[in-house]
Amino acid sequence: MCCDGTLYTYVTLVEDDMPRLEKYPQLRFIERNHQQTFDEGCVLHTGTGCSAYEDRPDTCRRYRCALLRAVEKDEMSEHEALKVIAEAKALVENVKASIAFEPGKPLAVGTWEAPPVDLDEDSRLAWDRTHRYLGRHFLGEVPAPT
Repeated sequence: MCCDGTLYTYVTLVEDDMPRLEKYPQLRFIERNHQQTFDEGCVLHTGTGCSAYEDRPDTCRRYRCALLRAVEKDEMSEHEALKVIAEAKALVENVKASIAFEPGKPLAVGTWEAPPVDLDEDSRLAWDRTHRYLGRHFLGEVPAPT
């Protein structure tokens, strides 16, 4: 979910990444805050993995979502993690079906500050539930008390 634009809008690159990534002409580099980046969803993501795994950027090499960290620490089984991923994907699809997002733009829950204005109650609930679920399981955010 990190590579498809569900969690983030772009990947920040370091200087050492560029020689490895220049052989992928499908990547479009954009300078942001004096650093090279490329947009998510990553064009090198196949839907099941990275087509440039050995050449992937340092940011991608180091990234461990909260769910993966929980599995690595034996706080959650891989089977349980797969259930969380399936639920997350269903929540994201529900949000996409009920809220009009700009075509071709990532959902990027990691950058959500507030829901779009003028949502009906069902769409607002879908937005809030998805934001909390992905925040807790993937971004490591502690849910606010309700």
